[in-house]
Amino acid sequence: MDANSMEKYLIQIEDVLESSKAVPFSGKVAVDKDQIYDIIDEIRLNLPSELKESKKLVENKDKFLRDAEKRSESAIESARQEAESILQDAYNKAEKMISEHQIYKTAEEEAELIMQEAKRDAKSIRVNAVDYADEILSKAETAMRATIDSIEKNHSSAQEYYNRILDTLYENRQELRS
Repeated sequence: MDANSMEKYLIQIEDVLESSKAVPFSGKVAVDKDQIYDIIDEIRLNLPSELKESKKLVENKDKFLRDAEKRSESAIESARQEAESILQDAYNKAEKMISEHQIYKTAEEEAELIMQEAKRDAKSIRVNAVDYADEILSKAETAMRATIDSIEKNHSSAQEYYNRILDTLYENRQELRS
């Protein structure tokens, strides 16, 4: 919907208000609500597709966040299980090597190296999961910004609404990072 169309609808609403009868002893008027509803229906039918798509994006925001959270939790759980498995292997090897002092020292050093490697692997998997979630949120944020730029030309109240959503996405990303 371009600015001329929006102006046309606003003029129609003004005409309905101006032609409406005044309610005595108040600053109010009685309007034909069917006329107003007809104008509103026309506005809805002529809304830009970007606005409709942005509504869908807003509705799907929670699904994106839940999916990203599930994937990150799954990756973290997988890393935890792998780390536990590696640690269990290290403990089992250490118990077998206790019989001799030198073998015991070697096992202890190897267990420490395996533990450090497992921690590095777990951290790497966790960082990758966070990066993936951040990428999904970043794409959602980029799509929202493009939608807001398009809508900004036509409707300032829609812009305020989407800015609140962007703030929420940004806060979620910040929470995810911390």
